Amino acid sequence: MNKFLCIAISLIIAIPFLLPAQRSDSARIIPKPIHKNVIKWNPTPMMLWSTKNVTLSYERVLNKRQSIALTVGYLEFPSLTRDSIAGLVAITSREKHGINLALEYRFYLMQRNFRPIPDGLYLSPFVSFYGYRFKNGLDLKGKLDSAFAIKGSFYVYNAGVELGYQFVFFKRFTLDLVLIGPSVSYYGGGLDISGNMNLSDIQDINEDLYKKLKEKYPMIGDFVVNKSFKRNGKLDLFSVGFRYLIQFGFHF
Repeated sequence: MNKFLCIAISLIIAIPFLLPAQRSDSARIIPKPIHKNVIKWNPTPMMLWSTKNVTLSYERVLNKRQSIALTVGYLEFPSLTRDSIAGLVAITSREKHGINLALEYRFYLMQRNFRPIPDGLYLSPFVSFYGYRFKNGLDLKGKLDSAFAIKGSFYVYNAGVELGYQFVFFKRFTLDLVLIGPSVSYYGGGLDISGNMNLSDIQDINEDLYKKLKEKYPMIGDFVVNKSFKRNGKLDLFSVGFRYLIQFGFHF
């Protein structure tokens, strides 16, 4: 994935230099959009986390320079652990689901672009949301008739600005690349363990889940999953985020 990201960023940086030099003519006539709608499929969550993820977006051209885009998706993440947690509890059942939402308002940089939008270089403020819930049925090892459950909810709110480039091929097909998208992010959520379990066992479970999060998602590490999560299973912090994606679409 790091290789994919480097290649894509290089593409974005190179695009302005690959385009023919345009005249510095402030009176240049901006071409009218040929079509006003784009429906897109975003395979990025599928590539990053699970093949069950489905994310679609709709972009609507508003005028010769601007458009608005809405993204909606279903999320699943790989299970952190398959059989047991911290050597204390055995997993007996699983439920998990999540959503991702995003809203963008795009400004196409017509001093750079020749073709009508949504083709070309754009700058866009955006807001996005990722929410995820799971529930695992548990049995405390070594104790008969002891049913437990661990529930979790995690969510991220992002607000930022992105730079991207969208290609339109044969007036109908699009390739949309968003690769530079810094944001301010809020991370929240936590774990809820039900059942007759003492505090030390709960802390051991939090510690084990913390280690598994770092192993499976090394890009977050202590940056997102902080020490308070190890102590009480709660996540509550502001940080920074980064948005990048690739989308394939149909223009009509």
